[in-house]
This record gives sequence, structure tokens and C-alpha cells, in this order.
Amino acid sequence: MKAIHVWDNSFDKYWVNGLAKISGATPMYSLGVRQFDHEIFSSILKQDDSFVVLSDSGEILALVPLYCFKDDMGLLEYRYAGEYLRAPLIDGFPSSKRYEKIQKFVFSYIEDLAREKKVISHKTMVEAVELIEGRYYYNYLTDFGYNDESSVCQLIDSSKDIDYLWADIRKSYRPLINRAEKNFSCEIVSFDNYSFDKCEEYRKLHFKATGRQTRDLKSFYLMYDMVKNKQAFISFVIEKDDQIVASHFFYVLGAYCLYASSAIDPDMPHDCGIGHFGMWQGIKTAHDMGCSFIDMGQLRLTSNPSDKEMNIALFKKGFGGRTVTVFRGTKTFFK
Repeated sequence: MKAIHVWDNSFDKYWVNGLAKISGATPMYSLGVRQFDHEIFSSILKQDDSFVVLSDSGEILALVPLYCFKDDMGLLEYRYAGEYLRAPLIDGFPSSKRYEKIQKFVFSYIEDLAREKKVISHKTMVEAVELIEGRYYYNYLTDFGYNDESSVCQLIDSSKDIDYLWADIRKSYRPLINRAEKNFSCEIVSFDNYSFDKCEEYRKLHFKATGRQTRDLKSFYLMYDMVKNKQAFISFVIEKDDQIVASHFFYVLGAYCLYASSAIDPDMPHDCGIGHFGMWQGIKTAHDMGCSFIDMGQLRLTSNPSDKEMNIALFKKGFGGRTVTVFRGTKTFFK
């Protein structure tokens, strides 16, 4: 086995082909999200050591995201800014000897790389679909010396019929959605009706909601590229005067969808239901696109969440689905 790193000219080709081949490739592994990451983390990302594992015959065996950041003391860590990197994607099924051989190679290679580059630790997480789809029922990271730091996320089975998905929404949310549906319209922008100008409405609303430009323009343009390239869609809520008052951005890759971000017009009443309506339209869109699961995101990023984080978690859980364990872990290479 050998590793092809991000600085190799063939890396992108192998990565994209691996996404199409390996089970469990969620949107956070997509090339579009990687390009977005490089932009939003450009001032703090010290190096990208991500790699693809190939067999001697050139078969793609694993995809390994590996971003390196400095901590507050100037020490290098493999992580996703302040959060956990997605775990290695490995071809095959975990019970096979072939899989175990690839897995051992991957984690040994990560450790060798860390020791060579003086990276003190690796923070990583296993996507919840690995548990739901039966590939892992326990935190296998502990087998490789990682401390168990598992959390939970909210996962919606969007393969269910629309009536089931509607009934699964929190009872108090449904009147809000129904009221908003009477007073507002919704437009979904995806690859089949892509418009740069329409996507720009997402950025403008994001600017209005935050009161300032929080990111470089290029990061938004990369998000638009994801829409154009079938890796994302936007749910817009529109007032009767054609004013966009809410937008929800969803990543998509294969059978998986991920709720990424949203922006709500701060001038709108808090009880008008536009946030709930836009989210529901996004769920319906993911269902219509044939997505099996919608990941609403982790509900506990830290062991001591703030009131704001708790409120966000409560909001996400209101759209139904199941609260699922996210296996996470940190391994320290240097004490």
C-alpha cells in the first residue's frame, strides 16, 4: 500500500473516485467542502496532510482527511479548526481481514506522519451513518489508542414518506410552518436551476443577519460552486414583495445530506415561522432528491455547552429523526 498526498497532481482524481466507491462518504468529505475549508481556514490552516491510500495495483483503499492547526500554545494538532476531523473512509466492510489490514495501515501512517512533523495529537470523529447503517456499533477509535470523547447528533431518515416526516416534526413546530406557508413562498436553488445572482441573495441576507461581512467573498463563491456542481442546494423563504427573508444551505453527496447553515432576516418577527418553514422545505427537497439521511449536525460540540448551543440543539431536534451517537476520539502522540 502507498499514500497519495494532497500535493500530488493526481490527488483530486483519486479522492473523487474514492467518494464514488467507498460507503459512508458524507458531504463533509466532498471536494467542494474541502475547497471551502481551504478558503475559510486559509489564515489558520498550517498544512493539509490529507491522503488517499492505494493498493500496489492502484485500487483506491481509503480516504483520509488530515488538516493541521496550531493550538493556543503554538503546538500542532490534527483537527477541524476547533472541532473534530472526519475519520478515515475505508473501502469494504469492517469485519473482513482486508479491511482490518487497510485500517491498521491508515492509523499507523497517521501516527508516523504526526511523529515526523511533530504533531502532538489527532482529533477525529466517525460519521453517525456508520452506526445507523451497521458498519460500526462501538467507538473503534479506542482500538487505536484514542480517548473516547463521543457526542450525539440528530439524524433524519429522509427515505421515509413525506407524511411520516411531517408527523415526526415537533407538534409545536407544525402550526408555525403552516402559518408561514400561507404568508410566504419558498424557492429551492439547486444544480438544475442554478443562478449566481440568486445565490448572492444568500450572502446578502447572511451579511444583514450578522451585521458585517464575516468571510471573504471567495468562500461564498465556493458555496455557489457546490450548488452548481450538485453538492449543495439552498432553501429560500420569500415574502410577497419578493424579498428573501430566510435561507438555509444544505450540503449533498450521494445518499447523504447535511444541514450546513442558515440566515434569517433580523427584521422579521421571531414567531413568524420562516426558519421552521425553510428548514421543512429543505427536508422535503432532500427527500425528493433521494437522500437516505439528513444530518442536522452535532447537538453537543463540547462537554459544557452554552445556552445558545443548547437552544440550537433543541431547535434541530424539533425536526424529528433520531438522536444518534457520534463516535469521537483524540489520540496524543507527544506528552
